[in-house]
Amino acid sequence: MKHTSTIIPTQSLLISPQKILRWLALIVMVLLVANITGILLESVFQVDSRATRLIVRYFDFNGEGNIPAFFSSIILLIAGILLLLIHARQTHWSGSYNTKHWLILGVIFMFMAVDENVQLHEHVANYVRPMLGNDLSGMLHWAWVVPYGILTLLVVAYFLGFVLRLPPKTRNLIIISGAIFVTGALGLEFVEGYLYKRYGLDHLYNRIMYCLEELMEMTGVTLFIYALLDFLAQHRTEFVITAEDRNA
Repeated sequence: MKHTSTIIPTQSLLISPQKILRWLALIVMVLLVANITGILLESVFQVDSRATRLIVRYFDFNGEGNIPAFFSSIILLIAGILLLLIHARQTHWSGSYNTKHWLILGVIFMFMAVDENVQLHEHVANYVRPMLGNDLSGMLHWAWVVPYGILTLLVVAYFLGFVLRLPPKTRNLIIISGAIFVTGALGLEFVEGYLYKRYGLDHLYNRIMYCLEELMEMTGVTLFIYALLDFLAQHRTEFVITAEDRNA
């Protein structure tokens, strides 16, 4: 009896950077609308209902262990994975850029994903705050901004030359996304600390600032993911998942 081998045709999963950007942007907008709805119901109209409490519980941008926090961790993780993929494939591209920078960036984003999930920076703030002689009327109340701010400056100084050597579109997208993210994650924390000392944590002013902060962080990471996917697309990168070749 003659045996014939069955050849399974290769199937491709096409990923469009533009489509991923649109889907992520849509998720961000849905989360934003839900968060604003919670702010309006609880802080503006003061509607005390089970629906209000559920919306605030699951969609508050300043909450922990809810949907926006989970989404923020996931997109940081995705960015980290993409950076490590670029590092893994970089040596196969002609005219490649320094691979170690992609690796270090990937590790940084993996750390940021963990930090977002377990709130490491809050523990850092509790340690640093007593060491500060003056919190500048609350601007340094969230004291983690001091060590994280210093680290951010060092990271920018180290990666600046590398980023400037990237293709123009990738370079510009990374600079814009980074500026948006850092302004939200670090810059607005100074204002939030001042408002916290003056009005309290749950004041409407603070809730608006938290909303803007998280929106800028999500927007920055989403744009960064698009920049990485577009960079991969420019180099016509293909990732093939296959079983071990038993005939080898």
